[in-house]
Amino acid sequence: MSENGAVPGATDGRAGAEPRGGGPKAVDGGVELVRLDSTSPGIQRLRSQVRSVPLLPGQHRFVKPAAHTLPRADADPNRTPFAVVVRDTAVGFGILDRGGNLVELTPTPRSAVLFRAFHLAPEWQGRGVGRAVCVALDPLVRAVAPEATEVLLTVNEANPAAIRAYLAGGFRDSGRRYLGGDAGPQLILYREVTEYG
Repeated sequence: MSENGAVPGATDGRAGAEPRGGGPKAVDGGVELVRLDSTSPGIQRLRSQVRSVPLLPGQHRFVKPAAHTLPRADADPNRTPFAVVVRDTAVGFGILDRGGNLVELTPTPRSAVLFRAFHLAPEWQGRGVGRAVCVALDPLVRAVAPEATEVLLTVNEANPAAIRAYLAGGFRDSGRRYLGGDAGPQLILYREVTEYG
């Protein structure tokens, strides 16, 4: 881990994230995943920023904001919260969970980690950041759950934009469904953790 809490290998640099015109341009790298359970310099600033990342209308039925999920992650030693950082600014949030409801999602919960509570600031959605986060997950997964061979997530069937982003980021449909969600049936997606991500 670097001085700022970033996981080595979890970024392709910061080029390509320069704001342009009415908002940020597409990102095909330039995304850094920074653990928020660190006391490294700058982490408190990022924690404050992720608490302020808004959700679009209608997204509240699929995900809770970091202001709600970050304190829960802080209280659970199996959860590792992280900021999605572009050009030194938190533009999103997620959690890697080594516990949770993994036993309901996979026959091999001890070799899996759950990617949950993921969301991006509205102005960064649809610009390749979600896909870049999926691609950049492996170094972070290896750092927090070295035994994990796969990353799982659940995504509501009524959220086609998120499904497309996860599939574009290398996740595959397991063919199984999770029916315990508040907003209806969810697809269980997975991707293998590569040795060098």
